[in-house]
Amino acid sequence: MEKIGAILSHYFIYCGIGISAFFFPLLLFLTGFIILLEGRFLRNKYQSIIWKFLFLSIWIPITFYLIFPENGILSGIFGFEIGNFLISLFGKVGLGFLVLTSIILYSIIIFRITTPKLKNGIKKKIKYVHEDMGWIIQLWELLKNFFNYRKKDLSIDPPPFFEEKKIKSSIINFPILSSSKNEDFLLSLSGEDLENNKKKIIHLLNYYKITVDKIKATIGPTITLYEIFPQVGVRISKIKNLEKEIALNLSALSIRIIAPIPGKGSVGIEIPNNKRSLVYMKNILDSEESFKKSHKMELPISLGKTVFNEIFMIDLAKMPHLLIAGSTGQGKSVGLNAMIVFLLYKKKPENLKFILIDPKKVELSIYKKISKSYFALLPNSINPIITNIHEVRDILNSLCKEMDNRYSLLERAMVRNIQEYNGKYEKKYHIPYIILIIDEFADLSLSFKKKQIEIYITRLAQLARAVGIHLIIATQRPSVDVITGLIKSNFTARIAFRVSSKIDSITILDCTGAEQLIGKGDLLFSNKNELIRLQGPFIDLSDIQKIVDFYGRNTFQKTDIFLTRTG
Repeated sequence: MEKIGAILSHYFIYCGIGISAFFFPLLLFLTGFIILLEGRFLRNKYQSIIWKFLFLSIWIPITFYLIFPENGILSGIFGFEIGNFLISLFGKVGLGFLVLTSIILYSIIIFRITTPKLKNGIKKKIKYVHEDMGWIIQLWELLKNFFNYRKKDLSIDPPPFFEEKKIKSSIINFPILSSSKNEDFLLSLSGEDLENNKKKIIHLLNYYKITVDKIKATIGPTITLYEIFPQVGVRISKIKNLEKEIALNLSALSIRIIAPIPGKGSVGIEIPNNKRSLVYMKNILDSEESFKKSHKMELPISLGKTVFNEIFMIDLAKMPHLLIAGSTGQGKSVGLNAMIVFLLYKKKPENLKFILIDPKKVELSIYKKISKSYFALLPNSINPIITNIHEVRDILNSLCKEMDNRYSLLERAMVRNIQEYNGKYEKKYHIPYIILIIDEFADLSLSFKKKQIEIYITRLAQLARAVGIHLIIATQRPSVDVITGLIKSNFTARIAFRVSSKIDSITILDCTGAEQLIGKGDLLFSNKNELIRLQGPFIDLSDIQKIVDFYGRNTFQKTDIFLTRTG
């Protein structure tokens, strides 16, 4: 066998194409793997690799003969004969120019270099080298995929990767939460897919005689935003009317056109990503960006991430109330839980109290264990979470009484709001914030006490801001008989998850758009005519249970507040 190998190597190297003969075992190795795996890997690139091997097998021997004419192992007989023939035709200088020109043209063809791409710089060239010229990298990926493939055949798929890391907090050491390591959603769309989508959009607009100066893409967790910069004189309504045509051309489930993007001279086209990426609550809590944005806020709440992958924070004390609506199963309950958890992480029990109203009796029951430290209760109340519709009137009436008492305190202290009062009497008297959360407002609006409940809600929404009482109301049914004009006028900050029709979207946001969302935490946040699309944070029920159990075990003193029970 050794003798056969020596003979073959001698004929291929010395009597053949020189050092380029090493391409043959690599090509045979690659061919064997593709046959073994029945074309599962690199099948589409196999022909391209063969053509690259063929070109290099010709170019390398001739080049080495030109540079090292006396070293036969590098050029072989092929390089010697062809090199001599070309030198007799063009001379050594001419052959040098021919070799240099051929490799430049080859690089232009393989790297697909054009004038715009040259302007984009080195990064794209490195990408093309990786994809088209890096045969060593391709072989390495092939080996890695092969062994992963064999592993899947022999064993059960492993669970998703989870990372355990302590949450940083200046207040308390919190339990460990789970999150996904693989959050590199920027790779959910390749550069080639982005370029193809850009070309399709430009081609379609050109077909309808809409000229575009440039187009820019931004990849977010849920959607990709394509910013179109039309030429002067183009009517924006023409682009807006092509919504269905663009969706058809890009094979998208649904698209949303923002015409124009506020504060920019461009039109936005939001297209759902093929692979969505969850925004984990743990990663938001643990991020430096979240700390910087929230440390000066009174009641910070993170609503998720924008399409520009920035954490979006609001201060509930400035909103001052929040209305949440959307169809069943679109992320309202997860969003409410994320808000509660974020407030628990940021505020001490003596600074914040909750009143939870849960007509469905199961959505917020997990928080019962923290009622001693974080709840405002009625005296002698049995259930800390209000689930009985008949008790809702009493708790709302008592909350209005608490509001009036706080205004009396502010009047005597000659201050205008709770921040000034707590700053003046921090050591002696401290007033905590109270947040009223109603999980399903539609159930209350259908009760026989609807008028009274609406009066209490309206009065609190109008007056309670200055005394630190804030409302978060969620509903599944965003109809006009549930979200009345009187309530909407006092809830300028609104969140809309996916709804079934444009009418429901208009009911919540006073504009369309929520019917084009794709669910699972995809939301629109509206505040004072500003509309922002976000991907809401996800927190698992087991993580909520860890937090609640932690507070249940570590309640050092009872800090509950009793509201005044009224007749």
